Amino acid sequence: MSSASNTIPIDDWLRHVDGEYLSTFIKDGGSSIKFAVVSDDALPGLRDAVAGRCAARDYVFVSLDAARLRAHMPQDIFFALARQVPWRSLARRVILRLAAERQYTVEGVDPGGDGNVFDAIAGANDLESQFLLSEMRPAIQERVFRNPNMARDFRVAMTQLCLQEGHRFDGEYGGQPLLDWLTGANTRVGPVRQFSIYTGINRTTGRHCIESALHWIRQAGHAGTVMLLDNRRVTVARNPRDGLRYYTRAMAVDHYELLREFVDDVDRLAGTLMLVATGPGFVDDEPGARSRGFGIYEALKTRVMDDVRDRNRINPVAALVRLS
Repeated sequence: MSSASNTIPIDDWLRHVDGEYLSTFIKDGGSSIKFAVVSDDALPGLRDAVAGRCAARDYVFVSLDAARLRAHMPQDIFFALARQVPWRSLARRVILRLAAERQYTVEGVDPGGDGNVFDAIAGANDLESQFLLSEMRPAIQERVFRNPNMARDFRVAMTQLCLQEGHRFDGEYGGQPLLDWLTGANTRVGPVRQFSIYTGINRTTGRHCIESALHWIRQAGHAGTVMLLDNRRVTVARNPRDGLRYYTRAMAVDHYELLREFVDDVDRLAGTLMLVATGPGFVDDEPGARSRGFGIYEALKTRVMDDVRDRNRINPVAALVRLS
């Protein structure tokens, strides 16, 4: 692909992303993956602009950088996502939504608070906290623990996070082992066995955890999730030895295979827009030994390259765009 290919100004492209995706399609539960070739100096502005749009429309915004995580490993992508997700707030939002569905008054109860959320809801409804908790447990069991859209251990963790918000703490939050398990701060299973979780988050389970987390964010009432993945580092062919992540050709192929899996199973990413911000090296379609472009993995290349391209006009909602 020629570097002289048509480009679209970032602001124009973002307008289309906002109008065609964030304001309608993604908010309604759809999902999409877009690839954008962007210059190094323009990427910070793009990231800020996307984050601002997410804040305005109540999306959870997640920024991922292949220079600092193993972007060819699904569990590392999940851990990086999990470190940016407000897990306790999501659990409280789910509890508040379930309480509102049962006609309890929830106005004034802060989902970002730190106290016993069941006490707060009970107080707003002139009820005993233990009575409210016993009334809410079946709903949590049905809507969280038995939710078929989430992986088994993930929904167990979310159930326990919800129940932990009903405990009184003596200066220590009882769900911390769950948060450490989710964020990769402690990848051992031992500390979470007390919650009936017996599987680690690894290469086999990582993608299922990503899908589960994206569904959970929607269930908590957010419009959805926008993931901005900066994968420019993957396309660097020669190791600069600067202390950041370097990808061998095999690692780059693994990364492209993971992206291809996301593209093929995009319908499993509930209410999610994944934006892959990349550099000119990504569209290098030469399969040579030194190449790190998508030409080394034909299956991804055929899914994102331009099938039909007008000589004078570009398609702003194409899978792959070049930003100016």
